Amino acid sequence: MSVHNIQTVPAASFWQGAKDSQAIIFTYLPVSFAFGVSATQFGFSAWEALFLSCSMYAGASQFLVVALLGSGTSIWMTALTVIALDIRHLLYGPALQNLIQDRLNLKKTAIWSWGLTDEVFASGMIKLSQRRQEWSESWMLGLSLFSWMSWALGSLLGGLFADQVTKMPQFLQAALDFLLPALFLSFLLAAFEKKHTFVVGITILVSAVACYFIDLSAAIFIGIASGILAGLFKHYVLKQPDPEHTGAKS
Repeated sequence: MSVHNIQTVPAASFWQGAKDSQAIIFTYLPVSFAFGVSATQFGFSAWEALFLSCSMYAGASQFLVVALLGSGTSIWMTALTVIALDIRHLLYGPALQNLIQDRLNLKKTAIWSWGLTDEVFASGMIKLSQRRQEWSESWMLGLSLFSWMSWALGSLLGGLFADQVTKMPQFLQAALDFLLPALFLSFLLAAFEKKHTFVVGITILVSAVACYFIDLSAAIFIGIASGILAGLFKHYVLKQPDPEHTGAKS
């Protein structure tokens, strides 16, 4: 067979990343809209809500920020609280880098890593684990940039139209709170593989117990730690490497 018959898969472009961000955008817009409304209820203007979404971009943690600042909590205590809740983002970059085979461009990486939210990270992991040849930094730029723009736009619109939104039924407001975790759960299930069962099972069990007996903030830290320890235990004690690293011998 001639080598010319071997077809290579083209890398996904910037605009393909923008197109693939649609699922994230459709969820970010209503949730960020709700954030803009929440910000105005705590005394922030629509433009201040936009500034938070542009400079901070912490997703659901922004609700906590405006609540703490609006209740008189010091900015330092607020910052430490949000850092504690979002410390998991420190693991996203190394997790992606382990799957990226191409040499990274520092300027591009600095931009798309800024938009590395839970949902963007999950999308990147799915692309790298299932369609690795299609992954590119241009694709990541489109995905993260348009996701961030939708969050910022929703925050501004929520602040501008907050008065009208307060007349919405309570069940619609409750539905907005469910959209973000539901989207991330769908990405998590799409990326899930059988080889992850042990680690994911331990993490969920320990996190649920910690959340019930302690609180949600502690459960996040304990869940992360338990997942790391479970992965190390599986690899070094149970001696169960990932299937793709062990080829069958003929």
